[in-house]
Amino acid sequence: MCGILFSLSSDHHPHDQTVWNTLEDLNRKRGPDSQQLRQIDCQSYTLRFFSSVLHLRGPDTISQPLYNSVTGDILCWNGEVFNGLDVPFGVNDTQVVMENLQKCDLASSEQDAQTIVLSTISKIEGPFAFVFWHARYSTLWFSRDCLGRRSLLWNRSANGPFMLSSVGLNNQDGSSSWEEVPANGIYVLKLDNLMNGALFDPVLIPWKHVDEQQTAGENDLILPFPRLNNQLPTEEQLAMSNTNNDDEMPLVFDDMENAIQGFTNILGEAVKRRVADVPYLQSSKSSPRIAILFSGGLDCICLAALAHQHLPITESIDLLNVAFENPRSEMARQQQQQQQQQSLKKTNKKKPLVIADDVKESTRSMYDTPDRLTGKAGVKELRLMAPDRTWNFVEINVPFEEAMAHKQRIIDLMYPLDTVMDLSIAMALWFASRGEGYIDGEKYTSDSRVLISGLGADEQLGGYSRHRDAYKRGSWEELIKETQIDVDRISTRNLGRDDRIMSDHGKEVRFPFLDTDVVRLLCKLPIHLKMDMRYERGIGEKLLLRHIARRLKLPLASRNWKRAIQFGAKTAKMTGESRSQRGQHKLE
Repeated sequence: MCGILFSLSSDHHPHDQTVWNTLEDLNRKRGPDSQQLRQIDCQSYTLRFFSSVLHLRGPDTISQPLYNSVTGDILCWNGEVFNGLDVPFGVNDTQVVMENLQKCDLASSEQDAQTIVLSTISKIEGPFAFVFWHARYSTLWFSRDCLGRRSLLWNRSANGPFMLSSVGLNNQDGSSSWEEVPANGIYVLKLDNLMNGALFDPVLIPWKHVDEQQTAGENDLILPFPRLNNQLPTEEQLAMSNTNNDDEMPLVFDDMENAIQGFTNILGEAVKRRVADVPYLQSSKSSPRIAILFSGGLDCICLAALAHQHLPITESIDLLNVAFENPRSEMARQQQQQQQQQSLKKTNKKKPLVIADDVKESTRSMYDTPDRLTGKAGVKELRLMAPDRTWNFVEINVPFEEAMAHKQRIIDLMYPLDTVMDLSIAMALWFASRGEGYIDGEKYTSDSRVLISGLGADEQLGGYSRHRDAYKRGSWEELIKETQIDVDRISTRNLGRDDRIMSDHGKEVRFPFLDTDVVRLLCKLPIHLKMDMRYERGIGEKLLLRHIARRLKLPLASRNWKRAIQFGAKTAKMTGESRSQRGQHKLE
């Protein structure tokens, strides 16, 4: 994980040192291990490159920006190469990316150089954002990966320099003009083509879907996964899985068995690539290297079980479970209790001296949110599945006053996103990734620099209620359309926000369900092998993953259903918004 900051200024678009210093400070928090600035002058322009580095690959910290003193090329890289380029175990991937990009200096023409840059970037499997200066042709290249897993913002203000940054600057007065760089391709800006004083306007080379019947052009950027398989299930195929009760798991037939085995292998490899090559902290080799963002739900518990298969058994794993003191929901609970007591008085019923539910209610903590309760059940099941592993269930309890004290910082980090729902989710992720909590009542802070998230499973496996609604509306055809919409908009949704929020603690979040090999497999599978909305909640949605959970010896977790983090952790409706506000409304 790194922070990237870049500016292209001129006399017509002057550099603002105050803005730069503020952005530099924000990006420093993303990369506490190294920070470096490089500035060059080209034609009538000044280019500034700043990078901060969080060391997560190889034996040594590699400072950025990488600079080739012979060619003048510069690379700012924020990402991970998990596949596509040859990165030997223990080798820093930033250097490998630079070595491959530098081949463009051997090209016989500018067109050939462009082909090399595009080919290198399109091969990479992993989350990334980058800025690459190719000095030979005075060309700036930059982009995010095709799923938008890393943050990169741009500022194309008419009065200032062209800027790129991992974190934006929220002026809170509406004067900021930062936007997410769309994850729709690779952008190129040639200084030779810039008109003096004109607004900087990068050219987009877009990602494309190419069907098997089509031939890709030499400089086409081909998405690493196809469109969804739109094959409809036959009556015979559907009958194979039928049970006499829609409350039971469907039967596993041959095609489903093949899907289970294939998906388990691909997802397991995706997890392995994200947990196996993380360096130990110099301070302690006993500290966990990996933490799971853990609600106890189906997605995260499967990832925890798969991470267990690829880490030394002597190494503990942190399970980060966040819960908030929510005065509004706590007040509602107390009012409900009072109403129940008044109802008992009116009916002159005497309350028994001891009732199990009453004892639970009287001893219930305000932090026993839905995600806390499923988290406790989940870690219990993990300990039964893997009793020799130390599972650190970290209870991250956030008092209301502490949440409000950090509210503005979180709003600034999630910017330019600015809705009520963005804040509810961002607040949960910021405190969860900070990792300050308790294990069995004792204070504990997770030092794990790599966070594993289950994001991406719901979009691809039918985890949202809108998927069930689509099936009710138009059967399998509508379900395929709704799932395709979800896959198409993964890159335009909230991954940049989540990256900015969690990286503020000098940590990196990784998404095994968004490994492009995983996405490719799920796109190719027929819809009925991934989900079957003929069955009730807790079975039909994410059916394929539920089968895998049972194979992983997690039968209880296999019946869990989707609960949004803002409701599971109780951040919804606690941040000062009125009752009339909805998640999509702008913050006031």
